[in-house]
Amino acid sequence: MLTRSIKNMMPLPKIIVIAGTTGVGKSQLSIELATRFNGEIINSDAMQVYKDAPIITNKHPLEERNGIPHHIINYVDWDQEYDIHRFETDTNVVIEDILRRGKLPIIVGGTHYYLQFLFDKFITTGEQLHDINKRQISLEEQNILNNADKFQRFEQLQKIDPVVASRYHPNDTKRVHRLLEIYYTTGQKPSELFAKQEKKLRYDTLFLWLYSDPTELNKRLDSRVDVMVKSGALEEIKQLYNYYRTQQNPNDHGGIWQVIGFKEFLPWLKSEQKQDDELWNEGVKRMKLHTRQYARRQVKWIQKMLIPDIKGDIYVLDATNLSKWHQLAGERAAQFAPRAPKNLLQLISTEQTVGKKRGISEDDCKHFTCDICKDQNDVKLIAIGIKQWETHLKSRRHKGNLTRGNKKAAYEKWKAQQEENV
Repeated sequence: MLTRSIKNMMPLPKIIVIAGTTGVGKSQLSIELATRFNGEIINSDAMQVYKDAPIITNKHPLEERNGIPHHIINYVDWDQEYDIHRFETDTNVVIEDILRRGKLPIIVGGTHYYLQFLFDKFITTGEQLHDINKRQISLEEQNILNNADKFQRFEQLQKIDPVVASRYHPNDTKRVHRLLEIYYTTGQKPSELFAKQEKKLRYDTLFLWLYSDPTELNKRLDSRVDVMVKSGALEEIKQLYNYYRTQQNPNDHGGIWQVIGFKEFLPWLKSEQKQDDELWNEGVKRMKLHTRQYARRQVKWIQKMLIPDIKGDIYVLDATNLSKWHQLAGERAAQFAPRAPKNLLQLISTEQTVGKKRGISEDDCKHFTCDICKDQNDVKLIAIGIKQWETHLKSRRHKGNLTRGNKKAAYEKWKAQQEENV
C-alpha cells in the first residue's frame, strides 16, 4: 500500500497515443511528431507485429520512417498467436526503455483494444483483476477454450454470464475467449468484476484521434486496396497460403490469418483454376468490404470504449481532406488545441460516447438473427441492437436477398405445381 501511495504522488511519465481508422495517416502523423518531439514509435496494430507481408499488413515503408525507431513490429513468427497479454508485456518493457533514454513514446495502430494496457485495472478492494481467487483451469474448461467452433464457445459465455455475452458478437472470438478465461480463472462473472473495476491511466497520456468522414474514407480505402493489389499483394497472399497449407488445422480466425487480404482470397487460392478472374475479383470486393467494415468498428470502439474510459480527454484531428492534411491534422496535432474542430465536436459529445457506453439498454444488447442473409463465414447474419437490426433490414443487401428469396420460393412453388400436373 505504501509503495502504491508513493507512486501515486510521483508525476506520471508522458506518452502520446494516436488512434483512428485505417487509412487516415496515423503512421505519417506519428513520424512527424516523433521527429519534432524526439520520440520513438510503438506499433499497436495486431497484424503488423507479424514478420514480412508488409503490403497487406500495411506496414509503413522503411524509407518513409525518417530514421525514427519503430518497436513491437515485424518480430512475431506466423505460427504464433499474438494477444493483448503479450502486447502488454512487450510494450511496457519498450516504454520504460524509451523513457529511460529521455525520449517520448508514441503509440500508434489500429487495434484499439490493445490500448487497455494503458490502464491500471484495479478492483475497488485494491486487488488486481488477474490475482483474484486465481484457480487452475480444468481440462473440460480448457477444451471449451480450445474449441474451434466459435458458436459453441459463445453459447458457453451466454450460459455463464448472459449480461456480458449480450454485448458481444459470436465473431468477436478474442473477447469471448478472454471473458471465458476470466470466469474460469477467477470463478466470478466478468460483468460483476467489470462493474467493480476502477480504471486509472498508468501514464500522463495525450490522446489524438485522426478522423475522416466515412464517405470520403470509403473511397480512399477502396482505392488503397486497388493500389495494394497492383503493388505486390498477390505475391504476399500466395506466400501466406503456401505456409498456411503446411499447418495442421490452422485457426482461420486467429494469428496472422485474421489479416484482411488473406481469407478473402481463400476461394481463389483453393481453386484449381488460378486464372479464374471471377473468384479473384470476388476476393478483391470482399477485401474492400471488410476493410470498410473494420473502419466502422474502429470508430465505434473509440466512441463507445476509449473516450468514456478517458473521460473525453482526447483531441480530434480532421483527416478527411488529404490535400489539407498537414494543415488540419499534422499542424494541429503539434499545437494540441482546441479539443476538436467545430464540424467534428459531435463525435466526442456525451450522446455519442459516454451515453453509448453507460446508457446501454436491452434494445442495445438484443441479438437478432437474419434467416435470409449470411456473413463472411457463410452463417446466418447476427445483428446486435435494435438500431443495427433496423439498419440491416433497410439495407440494399437484405432487400436484394429478400427479393431473390421470394423469386426462388415462387419458382419452387410453380415447379411443384407443374410436377403435380404431369
